[in-house]
Amino acid sequence: MARNSFFSKLSKLFAPRSESFETSGLPQQHVSEPDAPVLSQQHVSEPEAPGEPAITVEVEIEPCSVVPTNYDLSRLPENFDPALYLKMNPDLGTAIDPIAHYLDYGFQESWRIVTLPKITKSGSRSFDPGRETVMVVSHEASRSGAPILALNLVKRLSTSYNVVALLLGNGSLLDDFEDAAVATMASPRLKNNVPYTKFAIDKLCSDFNFKFALVNSMECRVVLEPLARHFVPAIPLIHEFASAYPNSAALFSDATLWSSDVVFSANITWESAKDSCPALKPLTAHIIPQGHCVLPVTVIDQDEEQLESHYLRSKIRPASDTERKFVVLGAGYVNFRKGVDIFIQCAIKTMLSPGGEKFRFVWVGKGFNPDVEDGYSVYLADQIKRSGLADRFVMLDETSAIATAYEEADLLFISSRLDPLPNVAIDAFDSRLPVLCFDKATGISDFLAFSGLRDSCIADYLDVNSAVQKIFALAASANLYEEAINKSNAASKIYFDMDRYVAELESIGVKAATRAEQERRDVELISGSGLLLNTEQDVRQYVRSWASGINPQSPRSDFKPDVYLEWHGVEIPGSDPFADYIRKGFPQGVWNNG
Repeated sequence: MARNSFFSKLSKLFAPRSESFETSGLPQQHVSEPDAPVLSQQHVSEPEAPGEPAITVEVEIEPCSVVPTNYDLSRLPENFDPALYLKMNPDLGTAIDPIAHYLDYGFQESWRIVTLPKITKSGSRSFDPGRETVMVVSHEASRSGAPILALNLVKRLSTSYNVVALLLGNGSLLDDFEDAAVATMASPRLKNNVPYTKFAIDKLCSDFNFKFALVNSMECRVVLEPLARHFVPAIPLIHEFASAYPNSAALFSDATLWSSDVVFSANITWESAKDSCPALKPLTAHIIPQGHCVLPVTVIDQDEEQLESHYLRSKIRPASDTERKFVVLGAGYVNFRKGVDIFIQCAIKTMLSPGGEKFRFVWVGKGFNPDVEDGYSVYLADQIKRSGLADRFVMLDETSAIATAYEEADLLFISSRLDPLPNVAIDAFDSRLPVLCFDKATGISDFLAFSGLRDSCIADYLDVNSAVQKIFALAASANLYEEAINKSNAASKIYFDMDRYVAELESIGVKAATRAEQERRDVELISGSGLLLNTEQDVRQYVRSWASGINPQSPRSDFKPDVYLEWHGVEIPGSDPFADYIRKGFPQGVWNNG
């Protein structure tokens, strides 16, 4: 059975090209293209029986030699690329005409990748040939922390550069990106799709000459290698905890390999990366807290905005209150990482303590849907119901009037288990609202310690009792409360300065661009030397490994780059030791010993 299925698959795989058209009954025209390039593709057939191995066959894709004459080619999408269509849809095999397949079937198979994402030019910002061009990458365009930061970077850098935005997902901020950048490419199909992202980067790098790229968050790591292959220095802005990723050692070492520099928003996230990825321990990274972001203005009717603000006030401080409550605010998407269950635990502990009747806890954020999901929200709803908190605990959906929540609240409590530098906390400092958080769970604890507020505003790691004690202390002491407001507000102007943040990133990018050009020269020299049998692509990885410090290898058995660096050094600072060895005419020394 297995043998028969094997030959059956092979017969299908290598069926004559004309067979794919005979069933259609369409007239064909044969043309000769002897000099056209040949593409290579790997075809993998799924096993037909349990335990039977899949068949992997390396085949060549010749340019289509059959041109259908009865097709309306105007039905093809703009920028339809037959070669891309075959490469991104390997299930089609190699004996099929991509144009015929798309017009017959592909146009209604929505899962297929047909073209590269469209590059949309800004309607309000023109490309300036007198300026250099940079790229900003965001994992999506939602109205959330990382995309808002990316949008702010696009707007700030646009005062000096042509900025191209690459978005690996859509969202409500897409129009804002398209307006702020000279050009924008966006598609949710790019995220985690290595080959498709490579083609997209190839296209962008053919259309633009990038000086550097700011890659906002590890969720965009798929762009790092293709950018490095084009010698565009990629600088990831890492906000995530490495411990939150499966296989984090491989992910973070690979990201560092292809990055010119790495920037962490808080020391706590850098320490997490080193703990999870031992290859990073001997390396250095930039620790730069992100700047205070300006939230995009939502187009909303003034009356509607007033109604939203009124609704929030009525929920946070209902008219039925006979005395003013001390309102503890939580904010963010409702999930386990944000620690909403811990927030509820603290509310329960506070309410059951003497004087607890003076408090109200309010959470504002998207994602609480106990009526339509069977996960986290259901357990939160049950926790709230069984606690008997009643109207002294309120869950509210995300709002366009978050400033009203800051105005009405007395304290923002970051109850997160892992949360690098949440924008809600930075916004709260700017709004003169004190913030409480857990130690070792967020970069905000670094800031509060920097501000001299460790004792009053940092609770022990995920310790509910410690958090409740600090809530009562802030509510009971006007002096302690005012000190928390004044110190955090003043320090935040320095710590979260967006002008400084962008200037430091720009400086890193400009220096990285110089190093990237040197890497290009080193790769070209080594590739042209004939001393290595590897392809130029392998030479690129070798040079990058020594530049990044990630798993550097010897290019030859008779040359030790580390010994050469120590005993001989390089003439051009930052250049590759093997490239320098070639430039110097192969000087002999201890670095040649086996």
